[in-house]
Amino acid sequence: MVKILRRKWPKPNDVEESFLVATYRSGRWGRFDGGGMVEKFEKDFAEYHQAKYGVAVFNATIGLMLAYMSLDLRFGDYFVVPSYTFIATATAGVVIGLKPVFVDIDFDTLTIDTNNLAEILERDKENKIKLVVPVHFAGNPSEMDLVIKISRDHNAYVVEDAAQAQGSEYRGRKVGAIGDMGVFSFQSSKLMTAGEGGIIVTNNEDYYEKLWSIHHAGRSMDGRWYEHVRIGLNARMLEFQAAILLPQLWSLDQTLLKIRRNASIIYEELSNEESLYIHKIPRHVKTNHYFIPISIEEKFYGKLTKEKIVEKMREKGFSIVEGYKMPLYKHQAFYEERWGLPIDEYKNTYNPNAEKACRLTMWIPHYELLEDEEYVIKYVRTLKEVVKDLLR
Repeated sequence: MVKILRRKWPKPNDVEESFLVATYRSGRWGRFDGGGMVEKFEKDFAEYHQAKYGVAVFNATIGLMLAYMSLDLRFGDYFVVPSYTFIATATAGVVIGLKPVFVDIDFDTLTIDTNNLAEILERDKENKIKLVVPVHFAGNPSEMDLVIKISRDHNAYVVEDAAQAQGSEYRGRKVGAIGDMGVFSFQSSKLMTAGEGGIIVTNNEDYYEKLWSIHHAGRSMDGRWYEHVRIGLNARMLEFQAAILLPQLWSLDQTLLKIRRNASIIYEELSNEESLYIHKIPRHVKTNHYFIPISIEEKFYGKLTKEKIVEKMREKGFSIVEGYKMPLYKHQAFYEERWGLPIDEYKNTYNPNAEKACRLTMWIPHYELLEDEEYVIKYVRTLKEVVKDLLR
């Protein structure tokens, strides 16, 4: 019988509860005017991530959609996304009439392959591609200097999908506002979570005003309630969400310190495991270790599979995530004719590194790194024992 794991994340605490109760008793539950928890959270989160502006929304999928809507894009324009990411990176554009082009990843880092990106943009002789969306997968920042240079040479915008990357850094800068803007997630598995939630950060005032307007049903910042200057929607974050998130933001550095300390134990323990590949973290980045990705070495595949390892770890009471099973271009969603997508192109797409990662790569979740050192050592040694037993 498969062991049912106790829920390890999120972890309720008294501070967040007190903020929730205070918000409930205030009678101010939604964002309608200035001040309040949401506005405070926007300001503090943006400042922490070295951005001038933040617009909080009710989830990051909507955040990505708003980010794309705020740019000078038209129905039928193309945008580049990695094929190894959560589907929302792509579908947030599809629902507003954009067409995704799928780029491969660098297998070492699992982030966007800048060589493949350059090839894709070079082939785009008609300049149909207007946007590039690098994903900071598992909290590991993409190679932003190259992404921005390659994109700018093609006159394409850059929106960072930073859904998994709260607190991560690239060359000494927090991610999110390195490109034109970036989107973070507070969905239930994330390092900071309110069950759902998201925020868009930027250093560009024009983008900020558009984002604010779009998320507020198209109202202008200085306009009247029933005056709408552009097409928008109600994407406002609840005061309750911000009340949970604020204490988490204020303690994020402390959380990251513990995660990074325990992550070093994992890396050290697995450094000599012949059957497992440990993905690289470039020296010029600091990941938040939302996941620690590990892959089965190809020659051991068969005796070792993601499914077998996940099942055995679960039986022993530990979590490891199986990860994506297929690249985005293989999902049936992109073959629905109603969306007018280039289906024949998707049928002919092959990203070898994304395919490899979907077959071989698992993720150690961050909440396993938030336990004490003794637990983390037990976790990683159990993983090694599971692998050893499967190879017998």
